[in-house]
Amino acid sequence: MMVLTKEKATGDGVGLDHMEFKERLEQKEAEAAEYLDTLKRLQAEMENFRKRMIKEQEQIIQYAVQTVILELLPVIDNLERALDAAGADAEGGRLKEGVELIYTQLKGLLAKECVEVIDPAGEEFDPMKHEAVMQVASDEHAENTVVEVLQKGYDLKGRLLRPATVKVAK
Repeated sequence: MMVLTKEKATGDGVGLDHMEFKERLEQKEAEAAEYLDTLKRLQAEMENFRKRMIKEQEQIIQYAVQTVILELLPVIDNLERALDAAGADAEGGRLKEGVELIYTQLKGLLAKECVEVIDPAGEEFDPMKHEAVMQVASDEHAENTVVEVLQKGYDLKGRLLRPATVKVAK
């Protein structure tokens, strides 16, 4: 009959007792837990990095769109002036139709990009959206009301591109 001692044969005559084996196992489990924790942190960092890159890319695209739209606003202003100047002139009827078509296309493009017109005639003056260039006395309008819009303002997805230039009643 064979009696087991503290030592376990490993083939090279070296053996480990139960306590040493348990300590090594606990050490390896702790290392594995540490590696798993590191892996989870790295995965979370990678996911955060990916989200940050997507957000930055969206901001770059948004900035590019905003820049182009800001360049288009004076063109739209000039088209509106041309349409106002053309009035009901019979001679310029076809030209006016062409300008109206271009103007309509540009307005459609702005709407597609979520650009909203700020045309505050008759509204209360809002310094966050309007730029007052003149105050005028008015019996028809309450104090601090926009009497006339000199230049329309524009808003892109809740962000002010250009304030409306206005006259305000005093």
